[in-house]
Amino acid sequence: GIVTTPAPPSNKWYVNFDTSRCVKDCLVGADLCGGPVPSSSALFDTVDACCARITWVSSNVCIAESQGLVPEGSKKWYVNDNMLSCQQDCIGNAPCGGLAQRWQVLHADATTCCRLQLSWLDQLECVSASNGRW
Repeated sequence: GIVTTPAPPSNKWYVNFDTSRCVKDCLVGADLCGGPVPSSSALFDTVDACCARITWVSSNVCIAESQGLVPEGSKKWYVNDNMLSCQQDCIGNAPCGGLAQRWQVLHADATTCCRLQLSWLDQLECVSASNGRW
């Protein structure tokens, strides 16, 4: 019979839709390996390019988790609608509010976030609350 030998792994990145992460086309057991690439998957030279295709996950989260790292936030600010304040895109104590979702608008500082997205609130109170000073 005819014996086919699989192509050698490319070590390029592809999207694993089951985990919403990028993995490498490499031999199972190797670091960050997702096994042989499914035939219908696009290959990417970098994890950044691959994560750009996973539009429902924040790119910083995808890039970090695809490389086995803990994601870090951008340190920018976003609105927490439940608390009517702005929080920082980071993990830890206030003013960190956890990692921002991909759909959330990020701002350079709490003042800008309050001014542009919570303009109906008293701005001094919004900024104070956003910085964890009640």
